[in-house]
Amino acid sequence: MSTIKIPTWITVFGGVLAAFGLFLGVMGYIKPDMVILGFIEDTNAHSMAIWMTSARNIAMAAVMGYALFLKQPALIGLAFLMRLVTEFFDMFGTAASGVMEVPSAAIYAMYILLFIIPEIYIIRKMKLLSKIQAD
Repeated sequence: MSTIKIPTWITVFGGVLAAFGLFLGVMGYIKPDMVILGFIEDTNAHSMAIWMTSARNIAMAAVMGYALFLKQPALIGLAFLMRLVTEFFDMFGTAASGVMEVPSAAIYAMYILLFIIPEIYIIRKMKLLSKIQAD
């Protein structure tokens, strides 16, 4: 098997996403209103929702960290695919909720430019590197 070099910017971007996800996951358990502005943990359903969101963030951070550690393009691509699908749906929920108190168009632009476009590019790049690695 040949050694494939993962571009540094992809490793850094994935590392930042993993660290941010881990931070949000932990904060969701100890200070949920820091994760979702104005969050009130006043019912069991609200507690369950924030805990499940926190668990998802921690799991995504662990998967991304593991994929980057192994430096396997297929795994890195899969980790970014997981993030892409999650952020695609989070984008609509964030815009609809109004909790960020910014126009929906700004939320869509932020998600698309900062997350969705780079993640699609990375997934395609990792697919290409996986094919090279297989040869």
